[in-house]
Amino acid sequence: MSKNKVCWKITTKCNQRCKYCFGFVNIKELSFDENIKVLNNLIEKGLTHLTFTGGEAILYPRLNEMIKYANSKGIYTKLVTNGIYIAQNDNEYIEDVLNNLKEINLSIDSISNEVNLSLGKENNHLDIIKKVLEKTKDKSIKVGINTVISKKSIDGLEELGEFLNNYKIYKWKFLKFMPIREKSLINKESLEVTEKELIKKVNGLKTFENIQEVQYKKQEEFERSIVVLPNAEIIRTDKGIDYTLGNALNIETTNLKWNGIKEKIKTLIAYNNKEMQNKITNILNGINGIEIVATTSNPEETYNKIVEFKPEMVFSQYDFGTETNGLDIIRQTKKVLNENVPAFNFIATDIPKEEYMEAKSIIGDKMNTIIREQTEIRYNGIIEDYKKYLNENL
Repeated sequence: MSKNKVCWKITTKCNQRCKYCFGFVNIKELSFDENIKVLNNLIEKGLTHLTFTGGEAILYPRLNEMIKYANSKGIYTKLVTNGIYIAQNDNEYIEDVLNNLKEINLSIDSISNEVNLSLGKENNHLDIIKKVLEKTKDKSIKVGINTVISKKSIDGLEELGEFLNNYKIYKWKFLKFMPIREKSLINKESLEVTEKELIKKVNGLKTFENIQEVQYKKQEEFERSIVVLPNAEIIRTDKGIDYTLGNALNIETTNLKWNGIKEKIKTLIAYNNKEMQNKITNILNGINGIEIVATTSNPEETYNKIVEFKPEMVFSQYDFGTETNGLDIIRQTKKVLNENVPAFNFIATDIPKEEYMEAKSIIGDKMNTIIREQTEIRYNGIIEDYKKYLNENL
């Protein structure tokens, strides 16, 4: 079953002032009944997974009832929270929220109070997170951690990991500081880190016994999320630009697509034999959701067309019989497109292991496969796996 996910910023109210925040501000909330209608409309469109966030979602009145209603409809419910209200209150409302959520994601960037204060966090933020972790440790809820990596927090990840390892953590997710809007743009100069710095730090982390999964989510992957604002507007962000898809109160006029702003996966084919190139083209043309943006026959042309068209996937010969091979194309592309380097599928009998592993390290979590058989079944499988990857990384 596919995961059709929405991140619902149900309120812009917040009890913290994080300097890296790119959330929306001062948007009027809907009533409880209106939000139930929004939820029902999203479910009608195929929603399966719902993340409540804000602002600080726990500040939205009757959030507990929203969670229980979503659960009754078979929706997987998750909450992203700074933990302040949960830590400071022991009441029926908080118990109701924690007992009905499937997953909770807590935001913490450092164990240093000085660093946390410099990022706009509440005083003694570490103690706040500790209290929430204690409150959840005997419940069935999955606990995840979100860490925004900035200039101020990048050097303290190992120590943060040691602290988190005292608890059962389902997933530790790293998010690169992203200067998209609001406060994050104002504080760009003092907080921004490079992709290279971040990847080096994350890859250098040791393995922690009680942290089940460590994940780094790139900006392009984060931006694929469908976001519902407090006024029910549905947006998606692409390269820092927000696109409105409609309003969830009027779902019949909403252009809601679960797998990206564009309906089709932009694809490039590179092969120096015309007959083989045509064969691959015919196979891909027969697969739904594929748009072939270019075909090329040599490494230089392939690199130039990738930079020009920025495809999401490349099906390429690995050895062109020249000094430049598939790995060289990836290296060159990465220098220019950075995180927008496409997924590469290499047509080859075999590739030296060290070259294949380097290619995977450059591309990251995106798919990077070897194609030995030019069949419809093989290509269909690759496309379906890629669509699943996109869906799971919304």
